[in-house]
Order: sequence, then structure tokens, then C-alpha cells
Amino acid sequence: MYFIGIDIGTSSICGIIYNFENKEIESITRENNASIEALHIWEKAQDVSIIHQVVLNIINEFSIRYSDIRGIGFSGQMHGMLYVNVEGNAVSPLYTWQDERANQTYKENKTYAEYLSDATGYSLATGYGLVTHFYNIENNIVPERASRLCTIMDYIVMKLCKNTQPLVDYSNAASLGFFDIENLKFDTDALDKIGIDTSVLPETVESPQLVGHYKEIPVYSAIGDNQASFLGSVQNIDNSTHIMVGTSSQISVYSPHYVHIKSLDTRPFPGGGFLLVGAALCGGQSIDILKKLFENTLKLFSIGNNDIDYYEKMSTLDYKKCSNNLPVVRTLFAGTRSEPENRGSILNISTSNLTPENLILAFTKGVCDELLEFYKIIPEHITKEKVILIGSGNGIKKNALLRKVIEDGFKQKLILSPYQEESAFGACKCTIVGGNYVKGYKDFG
Repeated sequence: MYFIGIDIGTSSICGIIYNFENKEIESITRENNASIEALHIWEKAQDVSIIHQVVLNIINEFSIRYSDIRGIGFSGQMHGMLYVNVEGNAVSPLYTWQDERANQTYKENKTYAEYLSDATGYSLATGYGLVTHFYNIENNIVPERASRLCTIMDYIVMKLCKNTQPLVDYSNAASLGFFDIENLKFDTDALDKIGIDTSVLPETVESPQLVGHYKEIPVYSAIGDNQASFLGSVQNIDNSTHIMVGTSSQISVYSPHYVHIKSLDTRPFPGGGFLLVGAALCGGQSIDILKKLFENTLKLFSIGNNDIDYYEKMSTLDYKKCSNNLPVVRTLFAGTRSEPENRGSILNISTSNLTPENLILAFTKGVCDELLEFYKIIPEHITKEKVILIGSGNGIKKNALLRKVIEDGFKQKLILSPYQEESAFGACKCTIVGGNYVKGYKDFG
């Protein structure tokens, strides 16, 4: 008995097939080469048809080699959106979460995102689907045949099932913006206030929901990649803190009840409850920035060496030897969602502490400290139950130094997630629960 999970990422698309009996996983990863050349530097869009074909190829490859496949689940890049017509066909590219059109100046010397946040009271950022849609309305670039909008993973599910209307899980709906998290519905009053026709909104549902079938295989509603990564990494939902470090970084904890905390996202969780999420735009990318500095320094002095494995040297640095009198690094190199103009900094530089070793550790501690700041503002009645610390993502799994820094900062032993493709596995878990092969996410052994 097998289950397929697909994660549609911004730079890669991963599929896994899970053997329910022996808990073994096989994965296929393909490059997401669907990026579209942009007219403006701040536009980030992808070709929907290319993504669709890559997903089909992965599913079909598994289907050829395995029988008795009982379900297909999806996760993918949140916040982005595309338009579909009444026949259920895409009439636009995917505008990804990295699209910065809403950071352009709108009126009253505010950006589009700032204007919408002030007008509605919602904390909104560029890249959110309905914020992108507002920009497109104001600039007369909404496709004429656009009927609804949805995320890329909900579009792929719809096409696999040969439906004509997208069905969007609460976690994905919330990522589009203007979503009443506590009551799990779009805030139509807020949308009316800013002139967005609510007929463009997709139908919403709580996952896992059977949407249809692909070649007689059940296909379930897609979930957001943050929720999927949590599900794919964590076994004990109630008592775990999940840290993910990839290009960006996130810290997530589960709450059975709705909680609103400034500076954190409260996101719907499949099957009920919520995730409290602190999201940093630079995680592993911060280490990459420093690595490039070292590379360029050697080139400047004409001693570049292509044989140097910079990441290996940086990640295996002895933690104890360089932990005193450090520079202090704030890793806000790409700003924050609410303050995109913010930038990082290096402080506390003395006459003796500006060394490569100290910079490596200071940058690494900066990644951890940003997540730790999020954690500290979560109410104690929630954090006191979180006695398990789980890490996932290549930024953690391939960086021994970061793991030591996180353990020291959080005063807990860090346990690595058991599988490499956590989001795809989380989507796979969704299908298993949806098909009633286990009662709920807490019942996985």
C-alpha cells in the first residue's frame, strides 16, 4: 500500500512515494525551471504549464513502477496565485510569493501593501495573492477571462481531477491574505472596502478533503508548505517546536486554540488547530552571503581557489574556540515582511574580534537569534509544553555549527527530522488521514 506526496517549491518540485507498511520512502526531485523572463526586476512569475507537466511526469513515473497507490497529496509554495477561467484553465502565469509589485509606491507615499494594511487592519505583504490581485486591478492587468484565483498546488489538484473550479484548503486560503483566521473565512467586508470583487475568491475547505481522482487514484486537497513541513517533520504535534532552515527560516509551534501574537503568523492547521509561525526571510541565505564574501575576497587578492569547500569549512568550525567577544549580526538582509526596507547589520566590532572565525559564528548565531526572538514572544502556557525540538531543511541538516548554536540558544537537544523531503511527506500524511488509514495526525507511529 503506497501513497504519493508532491511538494511544488519555487526552485524545485519533489515527489515521494511512501510505503505504509514498512515506512520506507523513495523520492524524485526535479528542477522547477518554469521562471518567466520579467519586464520589471521586481516581477517574479512562473509558467503554470511547465509546473503541471513536471508534476504529471513524477506521478506517472511512480505509477509505472508501483501499484496499489491509495492517494496523492500536495503541498507547495504559499502566498502566490494565478488566475483561472470558467473552464478551469490558467489564464495567467503563477505570480509567486517572491513577486514585489506590491512594494511599489501606490498613493499617499505608501506602497500597495502598506496602503492595504492601513485600510483594512490586516498585516499584509507583497507576494500575498490578493495583494498581487489588487495591484493588477489598479494597473488594469487582470486577464479579461479571469474567473477565480488560487494557489499553484490547488490548480494542479483541480487539473488532475478534471474539475473546473479550484478548491482551496484553509491553510492556502489564509496565505492569500484578507483571511479571518479565527473564523476560517475570507473577510468579504474588508475586500469590499478596497474594491475587490469577492466573486474571484475560490471555495474553501478544511483538509484533508477528497477532491477527485487521477487515473482512479484519490487526490486530496493541497496544504501549505509550512504546515506540510511541520507534519512531515514532527511526530508529537502537541509537544514539539519545529525549526526549518532553508533559504529562509521558520519556527513553528502548534496550538489547539486561536492565538493572535504581533510579529507572528497564526496559520490554520489541517485537521483543526493552528500553527504559530515566526518567519525570517533570510535563514541559510545569510550563511550564503558570508560565503560569497569570502569567495570574492580571495578573488580580489588573486588567490581564488575553486577547490575550497566553503560550506564545509564554515559548518564544521569549532564552536567553543570562538564563542567569546563576538560581533553581533542581525540577519535582516532581505528585510521583513512587514518592513521590507529593513537591512542587516554587524555590531560590536572591536580592535581584535573581526576575524573570519568570529564572523562565521556571529552570522550563524544571527540566524538562530532571529528565530529565538520569535520563540520568546509566544506565551509561556504554550511554550512550557514544547519539550521536543525538531530541525529540518538543508540549512540545518548540512550545518553542524548551526545545530550546536540552536541547541545552545534554545537550551534543548535538537532532533533532526527523519526524512529529507519533509513537505512532500507531510502532504503524503494528509492523504493517509484523508483516506482514514489512521484516525488523525497524532496517530502516526
